[in-house]
Amino acid sequence: MSCQRCDRPICPDCMRPAAVGFHCPDEAGRQDRRSGGFSRRPGSQLGGQLVGRPGLVTQMLIGMCVIAYILQGLPGLGGGTDNAFTRDFELSGLAIAIHGEYYRLLTAAFLHAGILHILLNMYALYLLGYQLEQILGRVRYLALFVVCAVGGNTLSYLVNGWNTFSVGASTAVFGFFAAYYVIARRLRADTSAILVVVGINMIISFTISGIDKWGHIGGLVTGLSVGVVYAYVPPRRTWLQAVAVGGILAVLLAAAVLST
Repeated sequence: MSCQRCDRPICPDCMRPAAVGFHCPDEAGRQDRRSGGFSRRPGSQLGGQLVGRPGLVTQMLIGMCVIAYILQGLPGLGGGTDNAFTRDFELSGLAIAIHGEYYRLLTAAFLHAGILHILLNMYALYLLGYQLEQILGRVRYLALFVVCAVGGNTLSYLVNGWNTFSVGASTAVFGFFAAYYVIARRLRADTSAILVVVGINMIISFTISGIDKWGHIGGLVTGLSVGVVYAYVPPRRTWLQAVAVGGILAVLLAAAVLST
């Protein structure tokens, strides 16, 4: 993310919310001095209310993933990847088809197969999630995470059927990539960096065995759809945004049920 005034890159810890996008600490300080030393905390252009502890939902999501990783037996740090907790909540096409355990379309996003797996996903979740939460607000941001996770895992299930097996928050992370791109375009911010990141990750998804590329594609497409809703449906019509996002989730679940 870059400062909307001076165009310098800013990290999530340093960015300051502004009426449009974010400012770096230097530009935010100049604005405060021009306004007589009083700083206001505006809502974002897309309706996010920038109040309270920043990044709270992102921190909670990361915490849930870490707790789940511990309950999995710390795979990659001495434990395996096949304990009872993992088997109960992983994305298993067989469990969905036979037992109707559709909750796995979401819970699998909190599980990980190794230390590098969780570190990479949590780093991406922190960088993207922190900014998206500031822009969208907590409720819409949480909805984005849930729908993208379900969207990615649903496409994986539709393609792979009973052979589906997957874990990881990357379904939601890829959704964040797409939503971030759409929102950045709406705010007239530079989107070249996110396109490069998406391109590199898609190449990795298709060239390294064991990666659920369909989950990544599903998350990307779902994030694009939800991002369009948040970026172009006026934020004052929150009910319409809620109906549209709820409709996307309903279509995903219906597709999974019909596939079964």
